[in-house]
Amino acid sequence: MIKSQSVTWAACISPRQWKHEKHPPPRFCTGPCRKISEWLTFDNMHHQWLLLAACFWVIFMFMVASKFITLTFKDPDGAFPSIEEIPENVVHDHEKNGLPRLSSFSNAEIQKRLKTYFKFFIVRDPFERLISAFKDKFVHNPRFEPWYRHEIAPGIIRKYRRNRTETRGIQFEDFVRYLGDPNHRWLDLQFGDHIIHWVTYVELCAPCEITYSVIGHHETLEDDAPYILREAGIDHLVSYPTIPPGITVYNRTKVERYFLGISKRDIRRLYARFQGDFKLFGYQKPDFLLN
Repeated sequence: MIKSQSVTWAACISPRQWKHEKHPPPRFCTGPCRKISEWLTFDNMHHQWLLLAACFWVIFMFMVASKFITLTFKDPDGAFPSIEEIPENVVHDHEKNGLPRLSSFSNAEIQKRLKTYFKFFIVRDPFERLISAFKDKFVHNPRFEPWYRHEIAPGIIRKYRRNRTETRGIQFEDFVRYLGDPNHRWLDLQFGDHIIHWVTYVELCAPCEITYSVIGHHETLEDDAPYILREAGIDHLVSYPTIPPGITVYNRTKVERYFLGISKRDIRRLYARFQGDFKLFGYQKPDFLLN
């Protein structure tokens, strides 16, 4: 875990060392970082999902574990009587759940929140994150998100499938080729906000522009989640659900299985795009896939 916005030292140490490391951080983000106001209006920064969304999904999960979530989520007749009765589609639909987006505030209100709020997000090994996104959105897609299979997947297949006679649905190889294409933004613009599940953390969460209180890691979530709750001062109100043993551990076998048969060229192009996430958050370069 990284504390007190020491994001830039991650390239030097492993996730398990972060909470104990005392050395000053070397600079990783090169070039001048944009001002917050510029970042919030930049087309490729999906800022509208920043507050209590992609970067802040753990905040939401902490809230779900508490009864006060029922005061925020509303049904047509008022607050839901219990957490269990909040429909899944309402949880994920910002137009229905009533949770504000950061971009819904004035610039002064945005600045105030960015300066005074406790801010954190959770990162994961970049390639495992992409595998998870692929499985969740294209394989085990929930019934209230049909556009991933019916709109996004066909768009990727049309442009990136090499074997035009192949009639199967989207394959991980198609997904990798799309993400590693230097010209991927042409499709990104068509897909809109849905790409938040696979854009880089640097693009999505702007760690160079926003001073986060803590950046936690999926691989050490058993330690990081209670720490974040304590630092946020809400550990007396909420608790993180019990994590099944081994579920957050990096699974190299799974990564190798998914990338089996994908060309080194395509994997290297994918790594080139996500290299910043690997380095910035201390993840090892996947040489076993690249060489």
